[in-house]
Amino acid sequence: MNLIRRPSARVIALVALSIASTPMLAQTPRQPEQRGGVPNGDTPYIVVATFSSPDRALGVTMADELRKRLQSEKSTKELYVVPARNIKAMLEAAGFPFDSALSASEVSDLARSLRSDEILDGMVTKTASGVHVEPRLLLRTGQRTVAQPLPAVDAKDLGDAAKQIERALTEASKAIPSYRLCTTALRASQFDDAAKAARTGLTMYGTSMFARLCLLSAFSAQKASPDSIIPIAKTILAADPTSMIALSNLADAYAQKSDTANAVETNVAIYDVDHSNLEVGRAVVQEILKLRRPERAIRIVDEMLVQNPGDPDLLQQRWIILVNAGHRKDAIKAGEEWVKADTSKATLEYFERQIGIAQQDSDAATTLQLAKQGAAKFPANAELQLLVAQGERKAGQFQAALAAARHAAEIDPQNVRTTMLVMYIQNDLNQPDSAMVTAQRAIASGQSRDTIGQALLGNVVAAIREAQSTSTRADWETALKAAQSVDAIAPSPVSKYYSGVAAFSVAIDALTNVQTLQRSANEADRAKACAELKVVEDDFTIASIDMPAGGRVDPAAAKQVLNGIGTYGVYVPRLKTTLGCK
Repeated sequence: MNLIRRPSARVIALVALSIASTPMLAQTPRQPEQRGGVPNGDTPYIVVATFSSPDRALGVTMADELRKRLQSEKSTKELYVVPARNIKAMLEAAGFPFDSALSASEVSDLARSLRSDEILDGMVTKTASGVHVEPRLLLRTGQRTVAQPLPAVDAKDLGDAAKQIERALTEASKAIPSYRLCTTALRASQFDDAAKAARTGLTMYGTSMFARLCLLSAFSAQKASPDSIIPIAKTILAADPTSMIALSNLADAYAQKSDTANAVETNVAIYDVDHSNLEVGRAVVQEILKLRRPERAIRIVDEMLVQNPGDPDLLQQRWIILVNAGHRKDAIKAGEEWVKADTSKATLEYFERQIGIAQQDSDAATTLQLAKQGAAKFPANAELQLLVAQGERKAGQFQAALAAARHAAEIDPQNVRTTMLVMYIQNDLNQPDSAMVTAQRAIASGQSRDTIGQALLGNVVAAIREAQSTSTRADWETALKAAQSVDAIAPSPVSKYYSGVAAFSVAIDALTNVQTLQRSANEADRAKACAELKVVEDDFTIASIDMPAGGRVDPAAAKQVLNGIGTYGVYVPRLKTTLGCK
């Protein structure tokens, strides 16, 4: 994973000053603090920085004591200790107080400004028996700064602590020449030589983080197996949990092993090393998304947004994370915040994805709201108009639904789904004649007769159900008329089945009336009975023709109707004779 450190404003000031200043600032010492005279050209320089401490004065004094100790123990030919006055001048010129405890990146740039590759800093606190110090040695190599934690020290006073730290520094420094050989070999792509130099460093100083870091880099460059990389990275992290080199390699190794849980947690640890580094945070989030653990990225992107409110890229990343995590309601809100920050991102694809999220969440109201927003921005998009129509219909707003559906039909006249929706809404509005006109026009324009017929059948089904509910002759006649109208435009087995059922039901009702009227001596009643027999004949004929064609819709019902016609039909001629019907 490529991790980029973003410099702070104070670091930028130090870098700018180092470019503008003369290198003589860090050269020949003017005071006799250190024996040996002028340092050689290859003498390493070391900056002793102010130690971090709850007591700022204690941190300054610890650095002073260490500086004095090193100056007294080391010759300028062996190790040149950058004087305090040089450090003070550089810090104050960059706008830092002299007693500032700097971050790793800041102290690294301070050292670069002073031509120093080595830095000694750490933490110091007072204890009941004296002081507790956790020192570390930082080493700059090109643009990279690596850390070597030194053994923690508990001492009676700062002078005693400085003495112990100087000894630990001397031991740790034994591995530096091998480390430099290792990094030189790495740059030359001589990875075996690099690994050999790193192992030599470990023989010089068994706990050398410099050697282990270079060995880790060599293994990584050689694409060694994850099982070779993981133990080295873990050893480094046990001593220095903030090592970005070790963390990055460990995360990659876990990913290669498909150890998703550890890969994710290691990536989170990378972010936790430096919350303020936006580029590192972005890279970590991308890695976590690749590992398909979006839940672990939510906290990270939220924290980055606190530091960078309104950042469109972060808002987009948050939207993607929440979508992948299945937090649909939060994702929709996040998407709205993103396009509010950057209106150019409110594209057709954005609306389609947002609508899809709302539909997955079964949120009809939000689906309609988003569809309306999209349709307002993209009025020529038939699909968005169609979604508005569907949403308005579901909400019971039939007039608004019909307007949107007609708009969609104007945009795409050949879209049969739109035509059907217009017809459904017209049926909802109890406008069967309008639905019929719509159907006729659609069929005339070349749309599928069968598909349009399916839409028209909605009215027929509703009429049949109503007739079954009321069992009235009038409702069965309405159902018959509806079925025959559909069958005339788009005949199908279903339309013929419904026509047969309705016609048979009307005929049975008429036949029942005949049985009552035939007992009357009133001529008018007998005339009515003859008229009813004519209805029976006509509707039995309709059912006899249509039911065989529609019988496969419900074979059992079809058989019952046809048997009924056979049974009752024989009585019609007899009744006509009895009643004297013409």
